[in-house]
Amino acid sequence: MAIKVPNQVLEAVVLEVLINESLYGYALTKKIQTKLKISDSTTYPVLRRLEKAGFVSTRSAVFAERIRKYYQVTDLGQRYLDEVKADWRLFASQINDLLGE
Repeated sequence: MAIKVPNQVLEAVVLEVLINESLYGYALTKKIQTKLKISDSTTYPVLRRLEKAGFVSTRSAVFAERIRKYYQVTDLGQRYLDEVKADWRLFASQINDLLGE
């Protein structure tokens, strides 16, 4: 059985990966997949939500005659990430206590 990852956690994962470098969607997905089992299409709705909320900004670049959209974390996105990480630490601690971990 696989535990379903909540949207806020996926958003935090995407932002955390983008903190270190700007990436386009496919590269971002592949980087996340090295640690977390997600489908190839999982990150795109997350990126759209984050962009709409102002948590990421974008720039376009041409690569091999195709346009790639690169994402980077905004200051607002950094603050949101910090909040979600703090909430996650508290939640994980509570769950671990309840499960005897």
